[in-house]
Amino acid sequence: MEQTPDLVVGIDFGMTYTGVAWTNLLTPETFVIKDWPGLGQDAHETKVPSKIIYARNQAVGKWGFLCDTQDDFEEQGQVFEWFKIYLDQTNVDRAKRHGLTDTPSSVQEAKKLTTDYLREVYNQTKRVIEMMSGPWTNKRVEFIFSMPTTWTSQAILNEFKAVIRDAGFGSEQTHTAKLELTEAEAVAVYTVKTAQIRFQKGDIFLVCDAGGGTTDLGLVEIAQANPDVPVLRQVAAVQGVGIGSTVIDRAFQALVQRKIDQYPDVGHLLENLAFTLSRSQSFRSIKHNFGTAAGDQATFYLPIDINRDFNHPGLGIARGRMAFSKNEIQGLFDPQINQIIARINKQFNWMQENRSAEVVKYMVLSGGLGGSEYVRSQVEQRYKTNPHMSAPNLYVFKSQEPRLAVAKGLVMDRRQKLVTGASALKTRIARASYGVLCREPYDPNVHVGEEVEFDQYIKGKRWAINQIEWFIRKGDVIDTDWALERRFERKLKPGVGSNNRIWESTVIISHNDRASLPRGLRQAGAKKLCVIKSDLRAVEENEFEVKNKHCWQGRRYYLAKFQIKVMVAPADLKFELWFKGTKYSRSHDPVTIQWDPAGANEKPPEQHMGGLGEDDMELPSYRPASRMNNWGNGQQYGP
Repeated sequence: MEQTPDLVVGIDFGMTYTGVAWTNLLTPETFVIKDWPGLGQDAHETKVPSKIIYARNQAVGKWGFLCDTQDDFEEQGQVFEWFKIYLDQTNVDRAKRHGLTDTPSSVQEAKKLTTDYLREVYNQTKRVIEMMSGPWTNKRVEFIFSMPTTWTSQAILNEFKAVIRDAGFGSEQTHTAKLELTEAEAVAVYTVKTAQIRFQKGDIFLVCDAGGGTTDLGLVEIAQANPDVPVLRQVAAVQGVGIGSTVIDRAFQALVQRKIDQYPDVGHLLENLAFTLSRSQSFRSIKHNFGTAAGDQATFYLPIDINRDFNHPGLGIARGRMAFSKNEIQGLFDPQINQIIARINKQFNWMQENRSAEVVKYMVLSGGLGGSEYVRSQVEQRYKTNPHMSAPNLYVFKSQEPRLAVAKGLVMDRRQKLVTGASALKTRIARASYGVLCREPYDPNVHVGEEVEFDQYIKGKRWAINQIEWFIRKGDVIDTDWALERRFERKLKPGVGSNNRIWESTVIISHNDRASLPRGLRQAGAKKLCVIKSDLRAVEENEFEVKNKHCWQGRRYYLAKFQIKVMVAPADLKFELWFKGTKYSRSHDPVTIQWDPAGANEKPPEQHMGGLGEDDMELPSYRPASRMNNWGNGQQYGP
């Protein structure tokens, strides 16, 4: 039976910021870490920047808010940020194709950055929680990480699991670390537990979690409306696109650079001004307040780090401040909002095609970009003036705490499961099909061109091998609180010993539509995902079923019957071995998994509902070209 943890910690590792929420389960309260190095004595921030600087000895010099201080910058080294995106080999390859040099040259470099950064997050999390709840070394602690919806391959999830383990999460004997919900799923849970809306059973709402690098979208139905113990069902598989607040930062940087390029005579006074302004607190304040009453100005002024008496009418600089019109700031937002609306429409179009009798009543916005009042007002206005047939009376609202919705949603979902036995997110939609290689009685009319073998125990029996039995089909409704079961029967010779009780089962993945799934491994669309080794060496021979006892029609053998139970996460699989109705856990690990590189790296094609395509995500680099580049150039600091 699963032991109840003493602490549950949810980590929302984002491309630009990272948030941590936790609970001790003694109260319904969810706490948030607000004490981060680099803040003033009385300052509190709910999320910490995902940044890191290395010292010359290759140790971590600064991280988080400490990277925003400019003292000894050249001594400390380059600020590395936005490295999360390069945990995906696809983005590393794209960066090379696009000629970007100021980025990680490999997933391994991105892993080192992520590991070193998350180790600092782990150490600070440990310090803060232990100050409130005492030493946690002997406590049962669960660390739960969210995952971006854009992480659709098993390979990147495996890489990230190794990273969080190396960073310290789950390293203590009584601690565990796992990936649990996508960011959109966590927001859905947080929304129904905190929103000041009286949801009704059957209501469908759309989650739009727009963060720093990606926007996650998910359609969810209320199956039980009690806010204390809500039950949610996914309507369709979650989707992700490469739209986020960092795109606005880079657009602003480009805007400033275009202005400067018109006046090369002042360039020596304004080195890296475009980059500096795009990262400044002044610009962040303008970006966060744009669209609110406080941010409703005809002109916005940003101080530049030069003489306050400096003036340049062409650049719009007066007394050391650079001016930007409201239209210019609005022009940074509008292209991203238009892209988000286009993706939302694809979700609504899917509803119209597949569930035309139902409508989407609500849309909740969360994340750094989703928390923008300007974004909310523009999305709301768009669907008021031009409503979609699947959302004729759409109510658009922001999450109560847009930046914390993911971290808190992770903790709230897990707490509900521990307290009530049922997760808040009851069902999800399978994003791929999973099957197991098997053999079928040979039929010459069906198994044309397939490999055939003879049965070694039953004379004259032939089998078509490398056939696929699909146990999960793309689009299936998966119960998050139950495991799918696949039964196996394996024949074994008597008296051979225990070493012949390890059987391999090959799991297959396919992103084909469910109506066109391949029957066998030789057909298009089937890839080996992993090999599961089921180890029953500790089972005594007499525990198996004896077959052909009298040996008058074939050879005597034993029949081992066991089950592999599969837990389906958003893009992950977990396996358990069961024997005679009990989870098998004798003197050794009963299940080992060997991932196949081809299948583990397999990704779905761009989804018709707005999935991430090859060139949907803009690839960020770290510094302007004139700034020192540490990637792969033999510098003494940097990973």
